[in-house]
Amino acid sequence: MADPNESQPLLAAGQDVSYMDGDNEVEPLAEESVPGRPAGATVTCRVCDATIDLDGKHNQHVVKCAHCQEATPIRPAPPGKKYVRCPCNCLLICKASSTRIACPRHNCRRVIALANATPTGMATRAPAGSCRVMCGHCQEVFLFNTLNNTLATCPHCKRSSSVGATVARARAILYLFASIVLTILSVLLTVFTSQKAHSMFYIYLLWIGFYGVTGYVIYRFIYYSVIKVSTIVSPV
Repeated sequence: MADPNESQPLLAAGQDVSYMDGDNEVEPLAEESVPGRPAGATVTCRVCDATIDLDGKHNQHVVKCAHCQEATPIRPAPPGKKYVRCPCNCLLICKASSTRIACPRHNCRRVIALANATPTGMATRAPAGSCRVMCGHCQEVFLFNTLNNTLATCPHCKRSSSVGATVARARAILYLFASIVLTILSVLLTVFTSQKAHSMFYIYLLWIGFYGVTGYVIYRFIYYSVIKVSTIVSPV
């Protein structure tokens, strides 16, 4: 799933050009460890094809175009990372193993599906109802479609939770009602067939079936009553 901490724009407004990964800034490579570039070196912007002067910027991973204000990489991504450019031209960096990331720009919010053979990614709009959700178990953020009337399974801890208390409360009430009805039916069945049970063996099997289903429904009622609730962070 797309993790907002995993995909960040490499250049924010008014920010000095530097490599950004999550909330931690990685210092530029030491000058002695980076091969030098000839004086007056330039690079072509990969968005608008303008020429970018690299004077004083040789130790940076990306440079900012003065014409379109977008970032262009001038060095390979650090080990374990890869660059992805969103169709809105925002340059992102994420883990090399990532398969889905979300563009953080407020006017975009695309969810980008990454194929192994195409590191630049293929962007698609998130389905209607998609939201960033904070897991009630591990507090990690993941994408979930709130229009689905199902429990959310966190891709990080693999545990289920209810997105908001509404779904869990509705199902708990449904199972409570069903458990009351099944309990009454099971008791009535036992009372009215107890005299015949000695001569009709299948009645015992019928009792076992009714009480088994009743026990399962009661278990589901308890499950939805105590299930963790995940909170919606923001829509996508």
